[in-house]
Amino acid sequence: MKNAAVLSLFVVLANAVLLAQPNPVPLIYQPLLPTSVTPGHASFSLSVHGTGFRRGAVVKWNGKPLTTTVVSDHALRAIVPAAAVAKPGTGSVTVVNAGTIASNVIYLPVRGPSSTVTVATDPVAIESGEVVVADFNNDNRPDLSVASVYPNSYVDTYTNLGKGNFVRNAGPAFWGAVLGTPFIAADFNNDGNLDAGACGSDGGVNGGCLIYFGDGKGGLTASTDFVGGGAVADVNGDGILDSVYVDFDGYFFYLAINLGNGDGTFRNVTYTQLNIQHSDGIAVVGDFNGDGKLDVAIPSLGSSIPGPGTVAVLLGNGDGTVQNEVDYQVPWGGTYASVADVNGDGKLDIVTSGTSVLLGTGVGTFAASWSFGLSSGAGSVPLADINGDGKLDMATISTDISGNQTLNLFLGNGDGTFASPIMFPVAHGSYGLLNIADLNNDGRLDFAFGGFYSSTILIQTPAK
Repeated sequence: MKNAAVLSLFVVLANAVLLAQPNPVPLIYQPLLPTSVTPGHASFSLSVHGTGFRRGAVVKWNGKPLTTTVVSDHALRAIVPAAAVAKPGTGSVTVVNAGTIASNVIYLPVRGPSSTVTVATDPVAIESGEVVVADFNNDNRPDLSVASVYPNSYVDTYTNLGKGNFVRNAGPAFWGAVLGTPFIAADFNNDGNLDAGACGSDGGVNGGCLIYFGDGKGGLTASTDFVGGGAVADVNGDGILDSVYVDFDGYFFYLAINLGNGDGTFRNVTYTQLNIQHSDGIAVVGDFNGDGKLDVAIPSLGSSIPGPGTVAVLLGNGDGTVQNEVDYQVPWGGTYASVADVNGDGKLDIVTSGTSVLLGTGVGTFAASWSFGLSSGAGSVPLADINGDGKLDMATISTDISGNQTLNLFLGNGDGTFASPIMFPVAHGSYGLLNIADLNNDGRLDFAFGGFYSSTILIQTPAK
């Protein structure tokens, strides 16, 4: 009996230790299954894939919890009620573990499918600068934040009234003299409100992304803390967002991983020297080998623009450190990349902004696949079901040697290949960070991006 009592006490203490350990902040991946539904659809089961799901994880639709089943630490299944998709609109899908902030957002359009995409310029006036789209006032509508240096230097937010109408919230001064990329929205201090990381430099060698804390109402307050210009995710599973980015010390380029302290500050953990051709890439993360630990990919433009490039992959150890770099050659490189399952085999793939596709094997290795060489360098390459046909599409802004700029929309075939781009000329001087969200809640995803002289919103219109 004494031994049994000791054993029972040990089990209780062991369970208490396990319960006391923090849950990770989940990371969810494209695509949702289904990727879109038609208005008036019956109640349906939504599959969400990602990394870091724990017992009790909940899928939320526009901030409201759905009945959720945890299939594994990589897969969830949730029931979306018919009332949520009765009318055209877009669902904002996130995942939360017990005691954590929400995951990143993936949008699910409620609309009819189309074989093409048409857009029109929204006349709404948005100041010039770098633009990021996120819900800064917690009403589950996509808002805008603009970091501007011309003609004034501020970080303002534009809260969405629900139909694509925005109200400007005057913000604090932008810290730098020159804008940088990317512009980051994340909850750096774990208070449940999205913050902004406005990237730039002082005009010299000093650069970074100053954190502006959000108040949950659309307001921002400048801090004294910086975050790296790259990916933001919970790489060590402690329930706090970390920073993963490429840095330069004047001689060599490094992958820097800084672990978050939960108050908007970070501590450096690893500084891994990279091959020099990766200097121009923005880091992205995903669990490429299915071990529950986030890995890192860094795209590169290579030595010629446009031309062949490289994607460096460094598998993570789950504590902020990484394994040796493995390089994959692609026909067309890029500064940016995105991570998603583009061919529907359940394994994460990598898409560069060049554009090229690396298909993942599920064990952390990749093989070059489809590619389409844009005539010039390109900016960020977000993925979404843009035309509502149930397949992932991609978009990017390219700039040719004459400075002409184009929005390129690649409609997906569902097998990891894409159709030739639908092209729309955009304003000269547009920045490369492209945002996709349903800004007027009509079920069709729209586009927002900044520029030196003006920022642009392109509203997707009904295709004829």
